[in-house]
Amino acid sequence: MKDRFTTQLSAGQALTLAAVRGPRRLVVISGRLWLTVSGGVDDHWLCAGEGLTLAAGHEAVVEAWPEAAFQVLQPVAQRRTARADAGRRLALAGA
Repeated sequence: MKDRFTTQLSAGQALTLAAVRGPRRLVVISGRLWLTVSGGVDDHWLCAGEGLTLAAGHEAVVEAWPEAAFQVLQPVAQRRTARADAGRRLALAGA
C-alpha cells in the first residue's frame, strides 16, 4: 500500500518542489537524494534518515541517486486553547 505522504523517485527521476509561503522540512525515508534550493549556492546530498529545512519562498529540485523516497513536512499551525486564551485575556487586563 502506497503512503500518500511519501514521494517515490526512480533512478534519475527529478522533481521540482514549488515555492510556498511557509517553511517546510524535507526528510528522506529511503535511498539517496540530491537536492538544490533556489537562491542557494550549494547542492545537498541526503541519505535515509536525513533532512533539510526549506525556507519560505524557496523552490527546490530533487533527484534520486539511484532511487529515493521522501516526505515534505509542513509545520502544523498552533491551535489556541480556551485556557491559553483566557490566560492571555487576564494578562492583558492586568489581572
